[in-house]
Amino acid sequence: MKKFQVYSLILLSLLFSCSKGKVESTTQTDADSAKVEVQKADVIKIDSVSVNDSVKVNKNLTVASKSKVLVFSGIENKAILDSIYGAADIHLVEYSKEKLIAELNKKNKDYFDQNKKDAADLERDFPQTWYANSDMKVFSNENDFLTIKYTGDGFSGGAHGYYYENYKVFDLRENKTLQLSDILLTPDSSVWKRALMDNFLKNDEGKGQKEMLLVKEISPNKNFYFDKENLYFLYNQYEITAYAAGPVLIKVPLSEIKLMLKPEFIKRIGL
Repeated sequence: MKKFQVYSLILLSLLFSCSKGKVESTTQTDADSAKVEVQKADVIKIDSVSVNDSVKVNKNLTVASKSKVLVFSGIENKAILDSIYGAADIHLVEYSKEKLIAELNKKNKDYFDQNKKDAADLERDFPQTWYANSDMKVFSNENDFLTIKYTGDGFSGGAHGYYYENYKVFDLRENKTLQLSDILLTPDSSVWKRALMDNFLKNDEGKGQKEMLLVKEISPNKNFYFDKENLYFLYNQYEITAYAAGPVLIKVPLSEIKLMLKPEFIKRIGL
């Protein structure tokens, strides 16, 4: 029997023991049905704005910054927009193209001012560039699930630079940021730690990341996304492995965990 079938059986027994003795009955009238009729999200149009600049701090040090964010028309829900841009550390009353450009320019200026201050007393014997880059892309948009990928990298004179890769899924039909609890029956179950470790080891063939593992258990995190075949969890540098391992992507086949998924999610993606 496959390991995930074992996980599913364990989970089902837990769910049965929790719900035993509870009987619920609901009656839905035609009027109720009309209220819950699913309305497809409006068609969204996507544009982008970006800034790219650099300043010379002294003879050998240059500071550079490059940022890009998406601009959405067709998404009117403020909570969704706050969540979309909050992941890029942008918090505005209005997310128009003009406001976003102004905010990126302000963040650029703040970055340059801070680095000028930090490097004021530093002497470099050779030319060096400190930098910070950030980007936002639509990763997928299907079944009214909008997945956005946020990436960034930078260097500020240390032993090495940094890099990050984050994902957020937005449910445009329900106007909310998707959580694991919207997908999984019991996201906090210890079964997931076993499942993620098993798939980490299976996915690691030829990569050598397991030799740099820093943890004994792998728990689900908020950095996830999915397609019709798999549920993916992305762990950035130092999160579960050493810096040299780079980002770790754990792929979990949906077909093996179908009993652990919420029925409404299964229906929504057509699994």
